[in-house]
Order: sequence, then structure tokens, then C-alpha cells
Amino acid sequence: MSSLNSISDRFAGALAAATTSSTTTLNDGAQKVHVSGAGRTLTFAYEQLRNAAEYTEEHLLLQGAVKRFYKRAFLSRDESRIKASGEELIIELTLAGYLQNDTVTMATIEAINGLAIDFFNAQMKYGNDAWGLNVLAVEVELLLNGDPKRGVFAQFAYDHFLQTIDQEKLFGQKLPEFEIALFIAVHRALLKSDHATIRTALLHRYQQKPDAHAYKPTNEMIDGVLDSGTTDKLYRVVNRQGAPLRILWRMIDEDPGAAKLLQSREQFLAAYEVQITNEYKQINSRINKGIIKSVIFLAITKVLIGVSIEVPYDYLVHGEILWLPLAINLLFPPLYMILLRFTLSTPDYSNTRALVDTIDSLLYTNDRTLTSAKTGKGFGAAFNVVYAIFFVAIFGGVAWGLINLGFSPLHLLIFFIFLSTASFLGFRLSRQIRELEVIDAQQDGVTILRDFLYMPFVAVGRWMSEKYSRVNIVAMMLDMVIELPLKTVLYLVRQWGAFITSKKDEL
Repeated sequence: MSSLNSISDRFAGALAAATTSSTTTLNDGAQKVHVSGAGRTLTFAYEQLRNAAEYTEEHLLLQGAVKRFYKRAFLSRDESRIKASGEELIIELTLAGYLQNDTVTMATIEAINGLAIDFFNAQMKYGNDAWGLNVLAVEVELLLNGDPKRGVFAQFAYDHFLQTIDQEKLFGQKLPEFEIALFIAVHRALLKSDHATIRTALLHRYQQKPDAHAYKPTNEMIDGVLDSGTTDKLYRVVNRQGAPLRILWRMIDEDPGAAKLLQSREQFLAAYEVQITNEYKQINSRINKGIIKSVIFLAITKVLIGVSIEVPYDYLVHGEILWLPLAINLLFPPLYMILLRFTLSTPDYSNTRALVDTIDSLLYTNDRTLTSAKTGKGFGAAFNVVYAIFFVAIFGGVAWGLINLGFSPLHLLIFFIFLSTASFLGFRLSRQIRELEVIDAQQDGVTILRDFLYMPFVAVGRWMSEKYSRVNIVAMMLDMVIELPLKTVLYLVRQWGAFITSKKDEL
């Protein structure tokens, strides 16, 4: 069969329309905001520091900057300022390097102002950042940087898994929340959407605005499904089966002609194989950048903790700085991250052929059977007991060695925190390779040894990351100590500049 199946045909039509919409320039003659204010270098430099400290996905950085801006604005409770906040937001985002100058129209600013006051009222009414501030940040990002192709792809992937996953086989019964949980799983696994992005997409799907009567119960329903066991299990299925669809999304995202290519099976599959090869080449660059970003993140966090905790502790308890534990805690995690890099390699050509065969079946045949609905093998209690013993033994062995080097309990705790964090960051980078694999890669002795030694630290690092993301102490310190005063001073400087300009015009 050389033509698209029914689901893929609908997808190709919607993708063509979305591509046309996203490449059509509107309001070329409309008035746009020009930013010439002071503080560009300072704002850009701080934003790079802040993003390194938070270690979030790159496609979520703009959303995070918008959220921080409105978090400060909402603290003022000044409705008149919030109603007119759009232009100041665009100035700040442009100075920070998120937007190009002279690209945002005054009409867009008016739309942002309307969203700001609507979600400020929702924030005051419900007292919940997730329902107000976070959704506002996503809505503003959609206005500034929205891509309709993203929604089209998400719907196609959702339709595909809706047909291929047998929920009775997977869960033993039909579940009322299955469809919404699958929608969330697709966004998380394939598009790396955060909770705010998923919530906003679902609110659009249910046509709920912040002043709607059903806004509260809809959000409560979303809250209940976001982190449910059903969603987690579906996420694992979609994530494991998502490699060919991830390649497809990157192809769509990068090539405006992808919709047209879909109409020709031979041309599309040839282009798809080229895309896979390019992904293999690019993944090394992405991992290298991730290593650098991780090292910066670890260094910033470690320096802050060293200055605020370790050094005062050493003087208080020991009467002097213990340089060896301090140096090991500072240097070992970054060096460990760099060594992990040498154990990561891209898939071979057999994986490429499997990806091409899978996407061919998915798009051009009616056989949409999921390769496997299993999320893992059951190995029994004995394996878990042995794993737990090794888990304790590895931590105990490392602790014993460090104590012999003069580590105190605090130094030991900090070492394990940073080693676990580095292990989890390295594991996340290795997942970028795993996300492109259809077939299980053969493990050599080095890989097996690496996994054996660092998996306990990965497990602890993941647990800490989940806690840290909710209360990011370093990011909070940067927000209070640097961002709030910096942005306030720069705002006053711009206001003073505007005042001086008006006075010059009066002369």
C-alpha cells in the first residue's frame, strides 16, 4: 500500500493547513514595539545564569521567563499596571534575547494585556498558581511563539495510540479517565510538555476560560489525572513506542515541506531516513551541550551551598576549612558527568531500518498493532532483594571510603546529594539516545558496569529532582537577590529615560 491510511490522511491535510498558517506573515504593516532601552547585556547575562540554575527544557525557557515576570507583577496587586503590562513584558523578553526586536505588534500587546487581567482575577479568586499564573504564561507564549503544527501532531499521535493501545489488556478494564490520561501521556512523552502546557491544551480542548463557570471543576479534574497511576502507565507505553513519532515530529518541525512529502511514500521514507541520520549527528551536539549545562548547574549550586553551608560549618565545628572534602565535593560531580559522556553512543544502522519500517507501517498501512504494550518485565522478588542489597552496598562502600578521607556527616551528605544529582542529569542525557531506539541496544561490559554502579544514585537523584523542582532554593535565591532588584532598577531607568525624552520634546 503506497497511499496514506485514513488517520494519516487526515493528519496530512491538517498539517498542510497548519503549515500554511504558521508560514503566512500577518500584519506586516502593523505598528510593532521597538526596544532600545538600557540593560540588554545585564538582562541577557542574568537570564543565562537563571536558566542554568533551573535546568529546564530549552523549549520551556520563554514560558518560564513570562511566568517570572507576571509573578512579580501579581505580587504588586496593582490592576492598572497589570492591565498595561504587555509592553513592559515584551521589552524585558527582547532584552533577555527571547524575542527579536520589532516583531511584536501592538495588537498582540493588547491581547496580552487582556489575558493578564483575566488570569490575575483567576489567581485572586482561586489562589492557585497552576490555574492562574502558569496557564497565563503558556497563553502568552502561544501568542508570541505558538506553532499550530504542534497541536496537529499531538492529535495525530493521540489518535494513533487510541487505536493501538488495548486498555482492557493493559489495565484489565476500561477506565473513564483513559482518553484524557492518554492525551497527557502523549504530550509528556513525545513533546516534553510540562504540566502548565498540558493543562492549557486541555482547557482549550474543553473550551474553558478563566471566567467560565466550569473552570474550577475542569482544573480539579485535570489535577486528578495529571499524576495518576493511569497516566504514568500510559506514559511508559507511549515513551517506549515513541521513537518513530519523535523523528516524525522533528521532521515536521524543521521542514515546511513535510506535509507535501507525506503524499509520496517513496519520497517521504527517503527523507525520513535522512532525518534519522541527521538526528544521530545532532544528538551528540545536544548531549555535549547538556553536559556543559549540567556542569554549570552543578558548579553554581555547589558554590552557593559551599559558601552558605560548608564553609560556616567547618569553621563552627572544626575551627578551619577542610579543604579536601570541599575540593572533592566541588570537582568530582562535574568530572563524573564528563566521564559519563564517554559511555554514551548513538544507535547503529539496524535501528535506522527499524525506524523506517515502523513509520512506513504506521502511515501507509492499516496494520496499526502496537509492537508491545508491556512497560517492563517482571523479574520477581529475588531480583529486587539483590538490587536492594547492592544499592545499600554501593552507598555504604562509597561512604566508608570518604570517611577515611576525613569527610564529616555533612560533607558526606553533600557529596551524595551532588553525586546523585549528577547521575540523574547524566541519565536524562542518556535518555535522549534511548528515545530514538526502536530495538534494544546491545550492552557491552562498560555499559553494564556503568549502569550497575550509577543506577542507585540515579534513583536517589530522581527523587531529589522531583522535590527540588517544586522548591528550587537556588532559583528562589537568584529571584530575590538578583532578579527582583535588577529588573526593578532597569524598569526605573527606562521610565526615567522616557521622562527625559518627553522633557526634551517640550523644549
